[in-house]
Amino acid sequence: MIKQIVRPIYKGVHSLLFNTIDANPMFVKKENGKEVKKGHISLEHLNDPRLDDKLVSDLKAAGISVNAHNIKIEEYHTYLWKANYPETYYGGGLDPNQNFTEKSLEHYVSTEFIDFKPDTVFIDVAACTSPFYTIVRELYGCKTTYQQDLIFDKGLKGDKIGGYGHEIPLEDESVNAVTLHCSLEHFENDSDTAFFVEMERVLKKGGRLVVLPFYIAYEFTNHVDPIYNLLKSHPIKVDKRARLRYCSWFQFFSRHYDVQALQERILSKVPNLQLSIYRVNNFRDVHEKSYLRFVGVFEKT
Repeated sequence: MIKQIVRPIYKGVHSLLFNTIDANPMFVKKENGKEVKKGHISLEHLNDPRLDDKLVSDLKAAGISVNAHNIKIEEYHTYLWKANYPETYYGGGLDPNQNFTEKSLEHYVSTEFIDFKPDTVFIDVAACTSPFYTIVRELYGCKTTYQQDLIFDKGLKGDKIGGYGHEIPLEDESVNAVTLHCSLEHFENDSDTAFFVEMERVLKKGGRLVVLPFYIAYEFTNHVDPIYNLLKSHPIKVDKRARLRYCSWFQFFSRHYDVQALQERILSKVPNLQLSIYRVNNFRDVHEKSYLRFVGVFEKT
C-alpha cells in the first residue's frame, strides 16, 4: 500500500527534475571537455546501421575479429518451450509490456556460442534473479552451474556466488563457461577491467566468456541517470575521455566502449583472452524492440 502511494510521487519528482536539468546548476553540462548529451548512444546505432558499419571497419582495422551471426529463430522458440520460464521472470513471456523476449533471447544466443556438456562448469555472472543457470543445468545436464550477483551474501554458498564479479572464490582454471547478459556495461569505475583479469584466471584453456549485448559504439560513452543517482545518494565517477550522457532510465551507470577504450580497458589487460565479436544480423526479426546488435566472445588461449 505504501509503495503504491510513494512510487508515483517518486516518479513525479524524478520526471520534474530530469525535465528541468538544463536549467539546474546542480548537474554538470560539460565533462572531459565535452558537452553532455542526452539519450542512449545505442539508439543512434539502432536508428542508423551505418554507424555499426563504420564501427566494424574500425574494429577490423585494429586487428579485432568481427564476424556476422544469424540467430536460429526456430531453435530459439524451441528453447523457450523447453526452458519453461517462470512467470516471476519478466512475466514469463505472458506480459507483452515486460522485456521478456530480449532477456530470453540473450540467454538462448549464449547457447549458440557455448557447447554445454554434463561436465561443463558454468557461471552466469551478474545474474540477479535470472533462472538461466538452472535452465542450463536442466536442459544440458550440466552438474555444476552457479548464479553470481552482488545481491547474494559474499562468498560461495551452494550454487550462489555473492560479491563483485572480480571476486570469484573458485580455483585457477576451473571454469569452462561464463555469461553476462545485459550486465557488463553496469560495472562501475575499474571493476570491468578487474572482472576480465579474474576471468583470465578462472577460465580453463579453451573456456569461453560470452558477453551480450556487447555494448560498443562510435564514441566511448558513460550513461547516467543523474536524478536517480541523486535520489539514491549514489555518486558516479565518469571514465576519463568518455562522453557523458544523461538518460532517464532509473539506472546508475552504463558504459559503452569505442575501439580505443576496448583495447585500453580490456584487451591490453588480458593477453590470454582472445576476443571475437559477432554482429547479429537478424535480431529485429525476432522482435521489433530487440537490441542485440553485438556479441563478444572471449576465449582462453
